[in-house]
Amino acid sequence: MALDPRVSEIISKNCIDAFGMTYEEFSKLSFCEQQRLLEENRKKQKKKKQKYVNVMVGYGEHSTFVKVKRGEKIMIRYGNIIEAGLTPEEERQRLDDAIDEIIFGKRVTFVKKLKRKFNIKKN
Repeated sequence: MALDPRVSEIISKNCIDAFGMTYEEFSKLSFCEQQRLLEENRKKQKKKKQKYVNVMVGYGEHSTFVKVKRGEKIMIRYGNIIEAGLTPEEERQRLDDAIDEIIFGKRVTFVKKLKRKFNIKKN
C-alpha cells in the first residue's frame, strides 16, 4: 500500500526540519544512526509544562481520571493529598525540606536548599 503523496510531502518536510535530510535519506541510514538522530532531536526540544494534568482518583475498578490545574492539591484515595503535576522526586524533595525545617529550622534548611541547587558536594 503506497502512501498518499501529500503524506509523503509532510513526512519529508518534517524530516528536513528536524534532521536536515529527506525521509528517503533518513530511511537509508542504519537503525543505530536513526536512533541517535531521534535522541538528539528529543534533547533539543523544550518540554512544555501544561496548565492542566490528569490525575487518577480512587483505585482498582473504581478509579477515574480527572483533569486538574497543575499545583492544585487533590485527595487521591484514603486521605492521601498530593499536589497535581509533581514528579515523585519533586514530591520527595518537598517532604525532605519540610522535615529539615522542623528539625533544623528555616536557616539551615535554606542553606541545604541552596547547596542542592548549586550541586555543592561535601568532601
